[in-house]
Amino acid sequence: MIITLRNKKYIKTNYYSNKIYLYLLLYLTQSSIVLPIREVYIDGDIILGGLFPIHEAGRNGQACGRIKADQGVQRMVAMLYALEEINNDDTILPGIKLGAQIFDTCSHDTYALEQSIVFIKTLLSSQSSLYCPEVVDNIGKRPTVSAVIGAASSTVSLMVASMLQLFKIPMLSYSSTGVELSEKPRFEFFSRMVPPDNLQAKAMAFLVAKLEWNYVHAVADTGSYGERGIDMFRGAAHELGVCIDGEIHKVSRKMSDEAFKEMIIRMRYNAKARGVVMFVDEDNLRRFLSILKKLIETPTYSADFDNYFWFVASDSWGTKTSVIKDFESIVKGSITIAPTVKTIKGFDEYFKSLNYLSNTFLTEYWQSMNCTHLSDKTFADCFKSSGVLFKQEVYAAFVVDAVKTMAISMHNYILDECHNFKWYNCSLSKKGFVGAKIQERYRNKSLIPNEPPLIDANGDGIGKYSIYQLNKVGVYKKVGNWHDGDTMKLKIEEVRRGLISNKYEVPLSVCSEPCPKGSYKAYQDQTCCWTCIKCDVTTSIILNETLCQECPLGQIPNEKQDECFPIPPVYMKWQTLWVIIPSCVSILGILSTIFVISVFLRYNSTPIVMASGRELCYCMLFGITLCYCVTFILVSKPSVFICGASRILMGLSMSFVYAAILVKTNRLARVFTFSGPVRPKCISPLAQVLICMSIVGAQLIGSFIFLIWDPTEVQIMYPSRTEAVLSCKATSSHLLLSLAYNIVLIILCTIYAFKTRKIPENFNETRLIGFTMYSTSILWLSFGPIYFATQNNFRIQITSLCMCISLSGSVALACFFFPKVYIVLWQPYKNVRTRQSAVGKLVNSQMRFISQLATNTDQNGNVIQNAQYNGVNNVSSTPIIQSSETKTTVKSNLCPQSAPSQITGQAATIVVSQTKPLNNQQVLKNPTTKQVLPSAELTSDLVTNSSGVSEINEKSDASTDPILFGTIYPPTLFRNGHEYSDFDDLISDDSISGNVSNSGSIRIRRRSSPSKMYSDHNNTNEQLKQMQLIIGKIKADTRVTLL
Repeated sequence: MIITLRNKKYIKTNYYSNKIYLYLLLYLTQSSIVLPIREVYIDGDIILGGLFPIHEAGRNGQACGRIKADQGVQRMVAMLYALEEINNDDTILPGIKLGAQIFDTCSHDTYALEQSIVFIKTLLSSQSSLYCPEVVDNIGKRPTVSAVIGAASSTVSLMVASMLQLFKIPMLSYSSTGVELSEKPRFEFFSRMVPPDNLQAKAMAFLVAKLEWNYVHAVADTGSYGERGIDMFRGAAHELGVCIDGEIHKVSRKMSDEAFKEMIIRMRYNAKARGVVMFVDEDNLRRFLSILKKLIETPTYSADFDNYFWFVASDSWGTKTSVIKDFESIVKGSITIAPTVKTIKGFDEYFKSLNYLSNTFLTEYWQSMNCTHLSDKTFADCFKSSGVLFKQEVYAAFVVDAVKTMAISMHNYILDECHNFKWYNCSLSKKGFVGAKIQERYRNKSLIPNEPPLIDANGDGIGKYSIYQLNKVGVYKKVGNWHDGDTMKLKIEEVRRGLISNKYEVPLSVCSEPCPKGSYKAYQDQTCCWTCIKCDVTTSIILNETLCQECPLGQIPNEKQDECFPIPPVYMKWQTLWVIIPSCVSILGILSTIFVISVFLRYNSTPIVMASGRELCYCMLFGITLCYCVTFILVSKPSVFICGASRILMGLSMSFVYAAILVKTNRLARVFTFSGPVRPKCISPLAQVLICMSIVGAQLIGSFIFLIWDPTEVQIMYPSRTEAVLSCKATSSHLLLSLAYNIVLIILCTIYAFKTRKIPENFNETRLIGFTMYSTSILWLSFGPIYFATQNNFRIQITSLCMCISLSGSVALACFFFPKVYIVLWQPYKNVRTRQSAVGKLVNSQMRFISQLATNTDQNGNVIQNAQYNGVNNVSSTPIIQSSETKTTVKSNLCPQSAPSQITGQAATIVVSQTKPLNNQQVLKNPTTKQVLPSAELTSDLVTNSSGVSEINEKSDASTDPILFGTIYPPTLFRNGHEYSDFDDLISDDSISGNVSNSGSIRIRRRSSPSKMYSDHNNTNEQLKQMQLIIGKIKADTRVTLL
């Protein structure tokens, strides 16, 4: 056999062309391999081929399966109806009968290709370009197939179109939507009445986005329709922010039911999406729904699968009732999409008027419904008897449109070629139609006046889709539409209500829930899945849903969190408790200080006030007042003046207080530890005030120098990102420098207070000072950690600083001044001078003992006077009676108690000096003058000063000699810091035998028991002699203090 192909340029070197050419060779050369052909043939002048999926794809090696009533039989009948309509219409192909040759594709590409080869037989017998003498006798005398209507499935259309492409036979599909079929010139002679899947996928992506889903499952058929369609959907969905959960689930007819089940279970448990986008043909759709129904009916899976999935299906589902038959309960709420179609008028009546004898496929369909030819004459009777509700299939209209489009195009072609319109006289009736000229008359052409084209220039249908939703009873309801280039119109609320079940109120299919306000999205692998990260709403703005930007320092976001604005600075407000509390304390302190000052001024000349060192006390009170006033500076709104004043007054106020205390304690320490022959220097009131002012002046000068070196200024501090504080520059460092000087003063005061803690009780002012300084030290040690640990809270810092300074003044006021005010106001009997007291009598007896130590008699009874020490260790004794030049005199400053019952201890100072003798009458007549001590008896009129200290000279100022101040103590002996339990210890001390005149003073303190008076020692002559030796070594004007 010889086959000659003169037009070799039409043979394409691609997969489908090679496969088709191989089929063609085998079919034409092997006469023994001929599959049975079932066709519907309608004779006519012009023949249109027809390809319809009248049967399902076969299984287990079978070519075809069950008959398909809607997609197959009804569409085939639609073509027959269109042919009858055209043949009865004188305006289309008048005088020409349009016939058809229809084959069953069985929804399988290779089977459809085998059936379509018959179209080539007629072409081989009519075209002179193709010569095949071996087969020419087997080809019938039928007219050539001028064009083919079909096929339904995109996979089948791909195979058949590739073959027809070789012979330039135009092919016009009514339902193939595969994107691959739009590729030109690969499928140059393929056109379709429906839009391609890329538009359908785009419409489905818009639909999913309208539902506010961003995460869906994707299920697709293997092959061009499903795989290419779902790829287009993924691309369109990605642009709209919709993602596919995991990989695309691909299904095929070869998959087992167990594989379907595993896939569905995986979709439920291993993913988050609830929406399912399906590009699956009718057969696999039913298998999917069948397996899902079984899972729902299984108790183990029922709760998890019932009403869980929501379906969004392509046009392969559309509005077909055959897909959802028996599955209405599990697909309620499903949303489908289908090209916008119109109802064919008269088609229902035409179909129902047919009988089973019309053609072989109708006979089989009749039998599938168990209709009998005895009682049922037409399909109307058959539908009624079998209980079938006939419904026009959605793509039947496209079949009719495809047939009419082809007929009108041929009509126009004939008009153009055969002007007299005589078909049998036209050359087209002899040589046939040219495929390219037919299709150029329906691509991008309006076939009906005032109507837009049905097919674009690329051979694709215009993108118009209708959206449907299944209600609870399985009825499709139109809920929206979409046209390419236009926005989708969807009854969104109605669709959502159709999806809502009892379990889930909001139909959402998302990977991640929307982030709450104040959070931004941190995306994971896909843009649809994210983790919500909380944005610091107090410091940051949200630029977009993926970016949170921190505001610059000193700014915070507005309420909408889309813009930063400056933080208004805050400062201490007078109406807040942070200011009210320290202000009240300061006001109370100022009033208390004023009260103390008024008491001191009122009783300025009384012994208590005079003995307190009035000048230094007034310095202290001024400093305490400043301590309280500092509070009002610190809590005021910061300004250059306020900041400067606070830096100066904080240190200055406390300098006044602690400088005065330091001068007081230093004076007491120097006096009581002084061992020189002359009085200590700088202990007068004027000197003390000058020393105090010098100490304060040093603080003031240092503050001004530091202020000049580092000028004060106001600044805004940011203790946190959300707070701005108006404050003075470097407050903490300035505070340390301002207080450093006072800290030194506090330390020195505390040291002196500790050193003078054992000064006699009549000098108990040192104990009050000690208590003041101990309390102050504890106060400031507690303040430090509080202040520096609260750097981020200016209110606590300022309030604690105010309270600490005020409490420092309060401690000094309460511990030092209140006891004196108490005596002045409520114990006035202690604030008087007295001449006679039990203490004075006790001192007399003590002074007699000292007098005996200071004198001695010879064998004749003459009084011997201790000679003046001349710098050597010898003593010369001269009887006082024989010497009228000198006489031993003793000055006694005594400190009696105010009541006889309080004579447990007294103090007296005896000054040994050389003076002229006075007689007793002079002493008694002038008790205010210095008294002369007789050799055996001491008599004196004592005047009690402001501290309870007795003095002889009434005009002497007690405040000038701090050694006169103190407290009565039990008896003890001490000298130069050494303490002795009794006279024996004092006498036995080697240091006594030295140069006593250079020691400065000897102080004698009584024991605690009144019975241990030193007058008892005069019974021991040896001890008296030794004491006389001590007295003899004492230089004139050396103090001997009896305590």
